[in-house]
Amino acid sequence: MPMEEAIFNTARRIESAEDRQAYLGEACGGDVKLHRRLTAMLAVDQSFLETPLATRLGDDLPERPGSVVGGYKLLEEIGEGGFGIVYMAEDAERRQVAVKIVKPGMDTRQVLARFDAERQALAMMEHPNIARVLDAGVLSSGRSWFAMELVRGVAITHFCDREQFSVRERLALAIDVARAVEHAHQKGVIHRDLKPSNVLALRYDGAAVVKVIDFGIAKALDGPLTDRTLFTSFARMLGTPLYMSPEQMDGSGDIDTRTDVYALGTLIYEFLTGTTPFPREQFHEAGFEEIQRIVRDTEPQRPSQRIDTVAETATITANRHSDSRRLSRSLRGDLDWIVMKCLEKDRRRRYATAGDLARDLERHLAAEPVEARPPSVSYRFG
Repeated sequence: MPMEEAIFNTARRIESAEDRQAYLGEACGGDVKLHRRLTAMLAVDQSFLETPLATRLGDDLPERPGSVVGGYKLLEEIGEGGFGIVYMAEDAERRQVAVKIVKPGMDTRQVLARFDAERQALAMMEHPNIARVLDAGVLSSGRSWFAMELVRGVAITHFCDREQFSVRERLALAIDVARAVEHAHQKGVIHRDLKPSNVLALRYDGAAVVKVIDFGIAKALDGPLTDRTLFTSFARMLGTPLYMSPEQMDGSGDIDTRTDVYALGTLIYEFLTGTTPFPREQFHEAGFEEIQRIVRDTEPQRPSQRIDTVAETATITANRHSDSRRLSRSLRGDLDWIVMKCLEKDRRRRYATAGDLARDLERHLAAEPVEARPPSVSYRFG
């Protein structure tokens, strides 16, 4: 198979746009023309994929609105990933749920292993801020499905900006997310892909509620989540580079709960500043090895410093009911220290647990001394 076709076929199967660009940068090896050509081809391909699968396949798709899967009537397609289709459905009592089904033709051992891992990870959870699994089964075709709580939310960063939440309100949501992640860790599961699109927020009875979703690449702390083999390769890099810890980026598999703590720190950084510790465009332009080097060796700016350098500062500060000077001042000190403790390159210097992070955020909101920096006499007095 010609090199260009091989790269294209690999890249189009990578779900995350960031991961896809990282792979292209590495695979093209500095060939600018090849990179541009493949980028254009993938843009057309991704536009095609954004068309609902039911529309593309027509009568060839076994499941469609009106079909019944395990007692759930499918109402409409609401999402599609690299290996699964998600439908809004209703049960016999007309309660609405989300039903996720492995795509036709995608029932390989690798895909089924990842699908089973997500279902089993979610099934172990019982927390108000984690989407619940309700039912599961296998179709006559051999493809797996499971029904889960229908979350009518949006990415948490978008929600906070839309609602123009203050820093305190954003931190309150961050505490809920950290508590949910702590629950997953107590159940023996590391998420490994915490990012805004996997942490949804919505209004429920007037209150802001968060839901952690997509445990598709979760890792068990003790033993496998599934008895099928879950194969990992560079082309199927597990995670999203902008939110990945140095130890996760090196691909060794030697990760623990502190990997999720790093991702939580990145999320909080974005809550506060409107941007990630490393600029997105920097990762889009860099090859995989360069991204690894950045994550491993480069120290990001503290949040209070970053506010003065980001584009669209006026919009970012307005969305937080502040201005650049006041926002920078509110982040200086405790919040800088808390976030940078999460983002330590050496995981031994991070918070040991997501619960420890949540408690430090609570101390900050209560104007109590935080543990993220040495509690000097002058600091305690202040």
